[in-house]
Amino acid sequence: MVLLEGRTILIVENDSAIALDLKAMLSASGAFPLGPANSVESAFALIADHAIDAAILDIRLYKDELVFPVADTLQALRVPYVFASGRSTALMPLRHGDKPFFDKPFRAEQIVEVLAKMLAGESVV
Repeated sequence: MVLLEGRTILIVENDSAIALDLKAMLSASGAFPLGPANSVESAFALIADHAIDAAILDIRLYKDELVFPVADTLQALRVPYVFASGRSTALMPLRHGDKPFFDKPFRAEQIVEVLAKMLAGESVV
């Protein structure tokens, strides 16, 4: 499966087991997984140093930090992203309410398929 061939995908996730699963699935899909970043600061450092094609964002990060500043930056840069979290969508600010949300536990394959559609300019609603 090469749905994301050559694409750099940022992983912002504080659970190392989930991050490893995502990295494996992204690699199998031809992508270059970047991260995981477990904080807003580490995500910003990766964004500053790499050309990112898309991102997978957990909502609550290390020390209960929320990911929304990262999402705001990605939105400003026009980088597609999805949320993958065990947290309620009730935490989601309205400005990000139109982004795909995957509730944990999720299948990484589903995220890969949606990211591929987003990068191809297809609707994912």
